[in-house]
Amino acid sequence: MYQPVYTITNQLLAVIAEIERHRSKVEASVILPEREIELRYRATVEATHSSTSIEGNPLSRKQVEAVISSKERLTRHQYAETEVRNYKKALDYIDKRALTHHPITIQDILAIHKIIMDGLLPAEKIGSFRRGDIFIADQDGTVLYTGPKPDTLSAELEELLKWLENADAIHPVITAAILHYQFVSIHPFSDGNGRTTRVLASLYLGLRDYDFRSSLVLDTFYAVDKSAYYRALSLAGNYAGRKNANLTSWLDYFAGGFLSAVKVLLAEITLLVKYVEPLLKDKVSRDDADLLSYVQQFGSITLAEAEDILPDVNKRTLQRKLRKMVDVGYFKMTGNARDTKYIWAK
Repeated sequence: MYQPVYTITNQLLAVIAEIERHRSKVEASVILPEREIELRYRATVEATHSSTSIEGNPLSRKQVEAVISSKERLTRHQYAETEVRNYKKALDYIDKRALTHHPITIQDILAIHKIIMDGLLPAEKIGSFRRGDIFIADQDGTVLYTGPKPDTLSAELEELLKWLENADAIHPVITAAILHYQFVSIHPFSDGNGRTTRVLASLYLGLRDYDFRSSLVLDTFYAVDKSAYYRALSLAGNYAGRKNANLTSWLDYFAGGFLSAVKVLLAEITLLVKYVEPLLKDKVSRDDADLLSYVQQFGSITLAEAEDILPDVNKRTLQRKLRKMVDVGYFKMTGNARDTKYIWAK
């Protein structure tokens, strides 16, 4: 069974303690539903831009937002546009997938890769593990990393997922960091491993309810200094070396980036609370915000879907919450009885 090697340093403990302090402030903050939704949308745009730019996508943040919102058609960079749209679809997928609270599976990994690489790779390579060896080289052709053999990929991933499923006692920042590192070291696909890794880590944080109101963007930290990101991951030149490497330095790097992203998010939320909260008469709970964000993102919601989103809330209370959103003008009702849907009205 996979067993990562690392040391919990005083530096790592201090960073995680600071993350926890900031998390309490983020979770306790109350902002208007419209601002909450805008916050999550901004996170989606930022994550899409940063993660794809790491892989060389040339579109600016404004161009990425235009592609996502379909307000503008950019005809010059068709590959780049497809890459951006696919990444946004992958983030939409994990938003829904995280609601199930089920452990990550091989099927999730394949589904995420298929979404991310749709139209960017030949059909036989999309959502399928590579069939050949993998070598990562620099511009001079010097091999920097050799991945595991293709016939070992399924077994290596199953080991990783088994470890992850039994890692609930480990802090989410540490487990997300190890998932990120080990997955990209396995390098199971011919292309798209980095983007799949970063989406997968975000899914895991969502499953652990550690995604900071679904608005935390880790990718920008990596994109700001890509060389530092790749150096932090490069603990050995082959898979055997990476699998058995001491991950302490990577954990320190990852946790530092996590804290940086949390500070940016808290600063944004603090501004929203400062200027909006005095106007807020009926404070909206986190549960209400989750329902609002879901419907704004996906267009509609049923009672059954609301039960998936808020499994600890009983059906009668959920019905009252949904009707309240209709009464204040956020939702409209369509259908009758069991076929009732609540659609975005704002």
